Amino acid sequence: MQRLEQRPGEERFRTTADALARSAFPTAAYSSPSDAQELGRDAGQAKDRFIFLDELRGLAALSVVLLHASQTFSFRLNPHPSLAVDFFFCLSGFVLANGYDQKLKAGALGTRAFLLKRLIRLYPMVVVGVALGVLALQFALTPGLPLAEVSILAVGALSLLPLGLLLGHEAFAINNPLWSICFEMVASAAYGCVARRRFHFWYEIAAIALLAAALFQIVMLEGGIGPVGFGSWRAFFEGFVRVGFSFLAGVLIFRWDIHHRVGTIPPQIPLFVLIAVLFFPFAVPSDVYDFICIAIIIPIVVTLAAAVPQSVQRPFAAYLGQLSYPLYIVHLPVIQLGDQFQNLTDGVIPLSVTVGGTFLVAVGVAHFLDVCFDAPLRAYLGRKFPLN
Repeated sequence: MQRLEQRPGEERFRTTADALARSAFPTAAYSSPSDAQELGRDAGQAKDRFIFLDELRGLAALSVVLLHASQTFSFRLNPHPSLAVDFFFCLSGFVLANGYDQKLKAGALGTRAFLLKRLIRLYPMVVVGVALGVLALQFALTPGLPLAEVSILAVGALSLLPLGLLLGHEAFAINNPLWSICFEMVASAAYGCVARRRFHFWYEIAAIALLAAALFQIVMLEGGIGPVGFGSWRAFFEGFVRVGFSFLAGVLIFRWDIHHRVGTIPPQIPLFVLIAVLFFPFAVPSDVYDFICIAIIIPIVVTLAAAVPQSVQRPFAAYLGQLSYPLYIVHLPVIQLGDQFQNLTDGVIPLSVTVGGTFLVAVGVAHFLDVCFDAPLRAYLGRKFPLN
């Protein structure tokens, strides 16, 4: 589950993804949810600023929180917020291309240094997410998993490997959103390895078309995009197509300069379109709807959002972008603990109060971790491992 704000030794999500990200997760993107950050001036070239993408990345992260809350607390919500992850992937591809294409092609930044940047950006919160997942399992009211099983799940999550599937669970059962961070790292590694090579325009067309065709087959087979990436071994391998299409679409939006060709766009348009995608209120076939949104509408949203004039200061948008990645990582264990609290009270506290309180706790924990753990640790690692 992004735009990159370069500080001494620090890579920071300031506009959307790295999925969810940032991801990534990713902004994720997050994804990340994956990175729409302010890059400032880098390698003598001014980077575009996409602060508005922060706002959309934050909105997408909040929609994922709402989706998991509805599943855990059993209240009704249309399942389309799962498309936020695809938004994180597309945004991550766009922001990473904006931030690193020229440096990688010119050799000013090596592939290993680029991957280390991504690891420093994403991994500290992965560790926190695994720790909170273990904590939520230990406080579970139902009989917990054996310690050996919990250990395997934790090691798998820390290694970003889908060991949960070996035990009959979801790929990252200890904290399910980590699946998208796994694919965010895969996409980042693939991008870092091939970005310095120059491909003919028609090769790029062929690649995105083949991925679109494969994505169509997958959503038809699975009945929607929801479980793709984590639900089973088949779904896990299908996840490479899911991230591949959206991430490449984001990269090509930047490389083909599409966001500069559409003219000035008012922010209300991409904002309302993304809300409509994530919370479409009418019953529609999930497979067709998911494919149209991923293949067409989400890339359009990223393009339009990048075309929004950046002259107006949007401090709350920047904060949403900054908060989106830690919130994406920590929200599910917090929601699970809130559900256990609700069960302990045996209905004495209204469900709406518990849900609202859990949401505020998740936001508070994410803010605390971002300010007191994630940002300082990344700054320290950036100083220890010079990356430019």
